[in-house]
Amino acid sequence: MRPLTACFILLLLIAAPPSSGRAAESTGLTVAAAVRTALANNLGLQLQQDDVEAAAGIREAAGGEFDVFFSGEAGIAGQEYPLLAPDTPEEERSGQWTAGVRKKFITGTEVNLNWQNSRFSSSPQIYLLDPYYRSSLTLGIRQPLLQGFGIANQTANLRAADRDLEAAALLVGSEAANLAAMVRRAYWNLVYAWQDREVKVLSITLAKRLVNETATKIEAGRLAEVDRYQPESEVARREENLILADRAIGLYEDELKLLMNSGDWQTALTPTDRPPTTPVEPDFDQVLQRALRLRPDIQAADLSREAAEIREDAARNQTRPDLALIGIVGRGGSDDAYGDTLDDAIDDPETQWQAGLALSIPLQNATATGNYRQARAARSKADNTAQLLRLHVRQGVGTTIRDVRLAIKAMEATRKTSLATRKRLEAEQAKFEAGRATTLDVLTAQEAYAESLSQEKRAEVSYAIALAELYRIQGLTGPAATP
Repeated sequence: MRPLTACFILLLLIAAPPSSGRAAESTGLTVAAAVRTALANNLGLQLQQDDVEAAAGIREAAGGEFDVFFSGEAGIAGQEYPLLAPDTPEEERSGQWTAGVRKKFITGTEVNLNWQNSRFSSSPQIYLLDPYYRSSLTLGIRQPLLQGFGIANQTANLRAADRDLEAAALLVGSEAANLAAMVRRAYWNLVYAWQDREVKVLSITLAKRLVNETATKIEAGRLAEVDRYQPESEVARREENLILADRAIGLYEDELKLLMNSGDWQTALTPTDRPPTTPVEPDFDQVLQRALRLRPDIQAADLSREAAEIREDAARNQTRPDLALIGIVGRGGSDDAYGDTLDDAIDDPETQWQAGLALSIPLQNATATGNYRQARAARSKADNTAQLLRLHVRQGVGTTIRDVRLAIKAMEATRKTSLATRKRLEAEQAKFEAGRATTLDVLTAQEAYAESLSQEKRAEVSYAIALAELYRIQGLTGPAATP
C-alpha cells in the first residue's frame, strides 16, 4: 500500500493551488481581479476610449453648422483729385463700419442681420450734405427649395455623427468583452503552467524514489550495478523538463501582465483560482439570440449602417440644382450728423426690400455625382459588414458551444485515463518490488501517469477557456449570463 499512499499525497499537492516556490516574491491573483485590473488599465481599451472622444469631437463640430456667427468690419479710405473745373472736390474721405450676426436653422433657413454705417466728406464742401452719414439695419433670409431642402438634409451630418458616436461607445464594450476573454485565457493558461510544473515535480519525485529503490536492490545483490543508470538519467531528463515548465510559467505570466498593463514585471503572479469543472449545457438558440441582442459590435455595426444611409440620402440630395428663395428688408437714415441719422432711421426711415429666386446648376455636376457614388458604396459596405458580422457570430456560437461540450467529454476521458495509468503504475511498482518488472517498466508507467495527469489538467483549463469564449461570444465581460 506504500506506493498507493504516496501517489495520493502527491495528487493532493497537484490539486492544491500552485505554490510560489518558483520566485522569492509572488502575488496571489484571482481571475476576477485580473479582469478588473485589465479593464481599468489596458492600453488597447484606452485607445478605444480615445476613439469615443474623437467621435464626440466630430459630433460637436457637426453641430457647429448651426452656431450663431458674428462678423464686423471697419475701415477708412481717401482720394485726391487735380483741380480740373470749378465746383469739383479736390479731396474725398470716407469711412465705414459694419456689424452683423448670422444664423442657420435646421430647416436650412439662413438669416443674417447687419448694421451698416458710413461717413463721407469732401474738400472743398460742394455737396448738399457734407459730411454725409448713413446708417441702416437690414434683415436677409435665404431658404433652399431643392438642394438642402428640409430638416433631414440639413441635419444629416449631425445625425450621422450621433450614430458614429454611439457606435464608438459601444465598441468600447466590445473591446472590453474581448479583453476579458483574453485575460481569462491567459490566466487559465498560467494556471495550467503551474499545474504542469507540479506534475513535473511529481515525475521527478517518482523517478528519484525509483533510484533509491534500485540502489537498495543493487546493494542486496538483486540487480546489477548498471541498472542504476537508467533511473538516474531519467531524473536528469525530467529535471530538464522542469526547467521548460518554469519557462512556460514565465511566458504566460508575461502575457497576463501585458494585458493588465502591469507596472511590476519582477514580482511573480500566483493564480489562486481553480478552473471551473461543473458541466454546463448551453442552448444554441438562447446563446445565439443573446449574442445577436447584446453584442456591442453588432449594435455598433447597425448604427454605422444607419449613419451610412443618412449620408447616402444627403449626398443624393446634393445632386439636385441649387434653388433658393431670397429676401431682404431694411430701414435706415441719412444726415449731416451721425446722431441725426439714427433719429431719421427711426422717425423718417428710408426703407428697402428685395425678394426673388436664386438658381445654380452645375453643367457636369461631377463633384456631387462622385460624392453620391462614394456614399452609396459606403452604405453598401456598411450593410454587408453588418450581415457578415452576424454570420461570424452564428459560426462562433456553434464553434464555442461545440468546444464547451467537447471539453466536458475531454475532462471525463482524461480523468479515466489518469485513474487507469495510476493503477498501472501501482501494478508495475508492485511487480518491480517483487522482481518481476524492470526499471524501464516502472519509468514508462511513471511517464504515462505524469502525462495523463498533465492532460487532465489541460482538459480542465480548456473547459475554462471555452467558457470564457462563451461569455465573449455573447458580448459579456463576465459570467453574468451563464447559460
